[in-house]
Amino acid sequence: MRGRGRAAVTDSRRVGNLSTRPCILFPGNISRFVEVDRHTEDVPSEPTPFPGPIPPQDELLAGIGPLLAGTHALWASPRERRRMRAFGFIPASEAGVLKRDWKGLKVRVSTDQLRVLRADVGELTHTVTDGVLVDGAPLEDRPQIIELTEGVIDIIRSYERWVEAREGREGRLSRGPWDTDRRPFNALAETRRLQRMLAARRR
Repeated sequence: MRGRGRAAVTDSRRVGNLSTRPCILFPGNISRFVEVDRHTEDVPSEPTPFPGPIPPQDELLAGIGPLLAGTHALWASPRERRRMRAFGFIPASEAGVLKRDWKGLKVRVSTDQLRVLRADVGELTHTVTDGVLVDGAPLEDRPQIIELTEGVIDIIRSYERWVEAREGREGRLSRGPWDTDRRPFNALAETRRLQRMLAARRR
C-alpha cells in the first residue's frame, strides 16, 4: 500500500486492555496513525486524510536537535574528553571547557553547553536546560542555519571517523549515549541523514 510516496506499514497494536484493529503506520516524525477497518460498513463517511510528506526545511530543523543533543551528551562525559584532547581539543580559559577551532568554526564544549560559533554568521548552541538555540533564541528556520549546520556536520563526522579508525566501528558505537531502547547514538549516521536533508533543501 502506498501513501503519497511514503512507505506504509500495516501493523496492529494493543494498548492497555484494548486491542486496536490493523492500522497503517507512516514512518518519519509522524507519531499518530490512521486506523482502517476491514469492513466497509465501519468506514467513516469522511475518512481521515493521509498525512503528506514532511517539508525538507522542517525535517532539517527536527534533525539538528537529536544530533546536537547526542553529541553534547557524548562529549560532556569524562571518558570522551580524553579522546577529544587527542583529537585536538584544548582547555579553554573557562573551567571545564574544551575548545577547538575548525575551518572557521569555534567549538566550545562544557557539561552544560555545546556552542558552535562562526564569525559574521551566527551561533548554534545546545544547552541542558534550553535545548537547541540559534543566536540565543529558540530554533527556527533562519538563513544562517544552513551554514552552521554544515560546519557542525563536518566536525562531528571527522571526529567520528577518527574514532572509528582508532577503535573500529564497534568501539565507536559502544561509547553511548543510548536511547530508551538501549540503542547506541550513531553520530555518523545522523550526520549522513542531515546531509541528505541539506541536499533536499538545495533542490
